[in-house]
Parts: sequence; C-alpha cells; structure tokens
Amino acid sequence: MKGLPENLTLKTPAKINLFLHVKGKRSDGYHDIITVFQMIDLWDEIVLERSQNLDVICSNPEIPSGQENLIYKAMLKIKEHSGYKHGAKITLIKDIPVAAGLGGGSSDASATLFGLNILWGLGYDNERLKSFGRELGSDIPFFLNGPAAIGYSRGDELIPLANNTDYWFLITNPGIPVSTAWAYSEFSYHQQNLEKNYETLQQVQGALINNGDIVNNYKWIGPFSETKIELTNMVCHIKIPLPDCFRVERGKIWFLPFNDLEEVVIKRHQIIKQIKEKMVACGALYSLMSGSGSTVFGIFIDRKSAERADKVLHGPGWRSWIVKALKSSPYSYYNYQT
Repeated sequence: MKGLPENLTLKTPAKINLFLHVKGKRSDGYHDIITVFQMIDLWDEIVLERSQNLDVICSNPEIPSGQENLIYKAMLKIKEHSGYKHGAKITLIKDIPVAAGLGGGSSDASATLFGLNILWGLGYDNERLKSFGRELGSDIPFFLNGPAAIGYSRGDELIPLANNTDYWFLITNPGIPVSTAWAYSEFSYHQQNLEKNYETLQQVQGALINNGDIVNNYKWIGPFSETKIELTNMVCHIKIPLPDCFRVERGKIWFLPFNDLEEVVIKRHQIIKQIKEKMVACGALYSLMSGSGSTVFGIFIDRKSAERADKVLHGPGWRSWIVKALKSSPYSYYNYQT
C-alpha cells in the first residue's frame, strides 16, 4: 500500500513487578491484583514483513510458532477485528527467558498489535489496541502503555507512573520455567495462611508509615509520580485503595516491594530464596521474585554494586543481566494513527 512500510522492526522490553499483591480469585477465573509494573532494558526483537499468510518464525526452537504462539494469536485477533485481507510474516529474535516472570510473551504480543497497526495502516488508537490485548492476556495492555504503571483488577487496568528513581537492577534467571497459572492456583489454594502472613507484613509496614523511618531493614523505594490523576499530600485520588505499604508524600509515590506469589513458588524452588538472600548479602536494597518467577531481581544504588553481586551469583543454566528502568515507552516515537 502506498505510504505504508514493507517491513518494521521493533524492540520489545521485559518487565519486572516491583510490587505484587494478589487480592483474591474472581468469578471469571482470573485474580484481582495490585501491582507495580516497570519496563527494563532487556529486549526481544520482532521483524514484521508483509505477506499473504500469517507466519511466525522464532529464533528459539522451543517456542511454538503455530496457533499456540501468543504472537500468532495477536496477529489473528487484529486481523479478525479489522477485516484486513492480507497477512504478515513475523520473525521473533528471543532473548527474554520464557515462563520467567518477565512478561516476554506479552511484550511480543503487544508489539505485534502495535506493529501490524502500522504495517497494515489500520489507524487504531492506543485504547483500541489495549482492548484487543485484554482479550489475549492481562499484561499486554501494560506493554502498550508503559514504561511504569500501577496495575489493578486483573492487572489490565492501569494508572501510568513516572519513575523518578536512578536504581540499577541485577536480573538473575535460574533457568527454571514457572507456569503463571500454576503459581496463582497454588496461591489460591493456600491463600488463607498467606493472608495471615500478609497482614503481619502490613503491620510492620504500617509502623514505617507512622514515623517515616527505616526500620527492620525495610527501605522505601521511589519516588514515582502519577502522570494523569492529581496527587495531594497523603491523599491519593485514584480509583483503588492502595495497601498500607504505599505512601504519597508531596505528590510522590513511595512503596515497599513485596510479592505474594513468592512463598508458594519458593516452596517448590528453594533456589529463588537462595538467590534473594545472596543479592541482599551483596548489597541490594531489596531482592524480589518478579511476577510468578522464577526470575529474581535486586535493586542497587549504582552499577558497580550490581556488578559486584553479579560476580558471585552464578549457577548451572543461570542467566543474568544488569539493566536500568525505561523512562519512556519504546513505542512513543511512533504515531498510532497512520
């Protein structure tokens, strides 16, 4: 088509969950959550080309290329909604680990929706693309939104954040795939005991909020700022009640990292706990499992500290990266309307 590209290359970022609280299971089978998403500079890459068919080629032979692939599902979804008559070939160059809690598949699917909107000249706005994404996966709208956000409901409702921090992150993946569905199912099964643990944590965090001091090795992470909805001192005018481990101070948001899914996943994979402990021993402000795991990240004040920790965190099949948080969406340089 005149004026439209013949091909398009997009980098697709990973994410970490700086905070994840699972509120409970919904009637539709999903879970209500509150989370803080953050894109990081760890990437896959997709190359989109015009074609008469729908084809997916992946550099990782372990990833299915047919109808089970989330990229293929995204292609089919936007083609069905748009009525577009032709197709595309998408080549995925995979670096983000699979089933690792880093959202690689969701990021690739979001880039597919975004890229085909341009390649096919469909002219959908971002909200429409996110509506397609919600039908495919709860994390996909975030990757079309980014680079940081509070996610609530299934994680698909978003409050955009600006990350005003300068942390470095050490990302360590022990090579153990973890099923997201399994992790949430295990959490639901054990939720009664886990809620007691969470209430205990909230009591500790509540004491922090009352005096603003750092005690028991807990440190506030931030600041972040909400980009659209007004914030006032100690009052947060948003659609959801935030847990006690969030605070709003002079228009800035601070919080204490926590992940409800850690306990059930660590019961099966003790190596995650060991990696967390080693990161903290090496100087991390915090160490947390991302999403449903098995990836663990450490938050460091500078790159040298992260590099020192990386030198002692090694194991068979492990992979690691030292990264920064993204400050803008990788798609912000493109126009949605074509």
